[in-house]
Amino acid sequence: MQSLKNILVVSGDDAEQARYVLEKANMLADATGARLHVVRIIYEGIAELGAAAIDATHELKTLMLQAAETALEDTVVDVRARHPDLEAAALWNPRHWEGVLHAAERAEADLVIKGASVHHKFGDIVRTPDDWNLLRNSAAPVMLVKPQAWVKNPTVLCALDPFDDSHEKLSVALLQEARTLADVLEGELLLVVAYPLFEPWVGELGAMQGYEDLKNNIETEIRERVHALVEKAGVDFDRLVADEGQPAQVIGRLVDDTEAELLVIGTHAREGVKGLLLGNTSERLLHAVATDVLTMHG
Repeated sequence: MQSLKNILVVSGDDAEQARYVLEKANMLADATGARLHVVRIIYEGIAELGAAAIDATHELKTLMLQAAETALEDTVVDVRARHPDLEAAALWNPRHWEGVLHAAERAEADLVIKGASVHHKFGDIVRTPDDWNLLRNSAAPVMLVKPQAWVKNPTVLCALDPFDDSHEKLSVALLQEARTLADVLEGELLLVVAYPLFEPWVGELGAMQGYEDLKNNIETEIRERVHALVEKAGVDFDRLVADEGQPAQVIGRLVDDTEAELLVIGTHAREGVKGLLLGNTSERLLHAVATDVLTMHG
């Protein structure tokens, strides 16, 4: 994120949500000097009309795009005063996530930030099909954020798998991204590593050492590996939590306990949203947390 140059902000129909998303993007732009690009994707079924209505369809589509761009300008007016080079545009695409990807490619975005959907009745974070497709296909990191301001001095969580040597480069990038976010928000950086449940199998495997010794040895190795990654990333951190259990459960519990504002996780590029969390999918983790999330491909 130190080299962040272009941020794509996805604005939606909800004016309040759009304001919060834009404010969060603005904080990141202020801290990094990045340029803001704001896009709103719209589509109506008028394109399905018959050939006889082509002219009327084109005119209506133009009017709708103009109306959307006018509304978008109202949304960005305050931020544009601070970022006069901000670009804002409404784009027509039947698949919202594809429209976002096209806009990200055109803007050469280093980060895509989009509002997460919130269940109108229960207040829970809802990952929509558009969200999943965006997470799976975006070449740039994606940040899904709640429609509320970041709290003062928040906890930023970074989930790591220090045993996955094949994705060391991604782990280093995650650390650097998380450190920058913690600095921007003037918060605490907490690293978390989840490892498998061994206790039920110690006796079956005929382990030569007791469960506690095995657990201590694993956690010692985790600390050594994490410190090696931190050194390569050239960053520091405030705390490290290594806990036994399924990643979604361990990290979800830690998010709740710390009231973390932001979770930074890695995904395997071009293989679906598959996390670097000891083989568990990032989908499971994303279902387990109700906080802002930044995903990065390896």
